[in-house]
Amino acid sequence: MSEETGIYKSPGKVHGFDFIFEGEIRFGPSFYKIKLDGKLIENKLFGFEFKWHPESNYLALQEWLTTDYRKGPITALTLIDLKTKKFAQISKADKGFIIPLRFENDSIIFEKDYLASGKKTVFEINCKEIRNWDNA
Repeated sequence: MSEETGIYKSPGKVHGFDFIFEGEIRFGPSFYKIKLDGKLIENKLFGFEFKWHPESNYLALQEWLTTDYRKGPITALTLIDLKTKKFAQISKADKGFIIPLRFENDSIIFEKDYLASGKKTVFEINCKEIRNWDNA
């Protein structure tokens, strides 16, 4: 496999990423580092939940903000603009998991799942309205 390819390919096969196992939460799921288009994303951890934009414009990921099982889970929906390689953390779930569900037109649809209460809520954010893009 070349440096530019990954196991999980974008719909246009232009981008790809690999999950690199980093550890697991006590009594909980695994977390990973990600190598996107051959480059390791530093200082960030992710769960296994992700969605590609159908035109390969974005990658939506479940970012883990803590691995301390007593404090968490605390997760965030993080988008990567695949053209600029900039990141935007667009929503956070304290004591819950964010799950990217799908892209519809210019919007990302995602769910916040609070396991302890059994509460699940679906949200939608227009990607063109996101202003907090930053380098990784």
